[in-house]
Amino acid sequence: MSEPSIEFYNAAIDAVQAGQIDEALAAVERSLTEDPKDSQTWQLYVVILNALGRSEEAAKATDKLKEMGLSEVDEQLLKAAEATTAGNLAGAVAHYQAALDAEPDRADIQASYALALMEAGDSENALAAAEKAAALAPDDAPANYALGHILRLTGNKQAALTALSKAVSSDPGFMIARYEQGMVLAATGKLNEALAAFEKFLDIHPGDANATEAVTSIKAALKGGS
Repeated sequence: MSEPSIEFYNAAIDAVQAGQIDEALAAVERSLTEDPKDSQTWQLYVVILNALGRSEEAAKATDKLKEMGLSEVDEQLLKAAEATTAGNLAGAVAHYQAALDAEPDRADIQASYALALMEAGDSENALAAAEKAAALAPDDAPANYALGHILRLTGNKQAALTALSKAVSSDPGFMIARYEQGMVLAATGKLNEALAAFEKFLDIHPGDANATEAVTSIKAALKGGS
């Protein structure tokens, strides 16, 4: 990927994780304009189109990917993403497992596998996969985000904060990690730090209702405690 393409690709990933699919589409299309031959970006494009219900365009993008020559692992990852979009979590987990059978030491696959397992309700194996992802790539923002997300959901707030803070430190623009960092900071009483995290998130996603509500609540709590 060229540098501008990485920027737009990361913005698309961030928007997908924040549930802002229209923003994700705009970013991934800009990424493809910069680098129209990047298969990873095309895979994300297919997922976003499917999420928007634009199945015919997604099918055409899939055909484009096949023309470019998908590896077996990339094909499994595409199928996993499509299964996740369709709500087929068991299918997504199976495709991630197949990808890991071929390339077990890829942190990005381990992180995605962990998140799919967690969404499917398998918290024990999700945590193990996330821990492996972070061990494989200690400075990788998505791997540390996956670990922090799962630790937060399983009630280990302090360890979650460590992982999420590491994700934000590795990639300050990884907004979904910053958002969850704010959640944990607020839950552990670190209100000023939480406020800063949510305000930085809103700098990028100014229309996010949940972050706006969090800022309002934190400001009220800080004012009440003054």
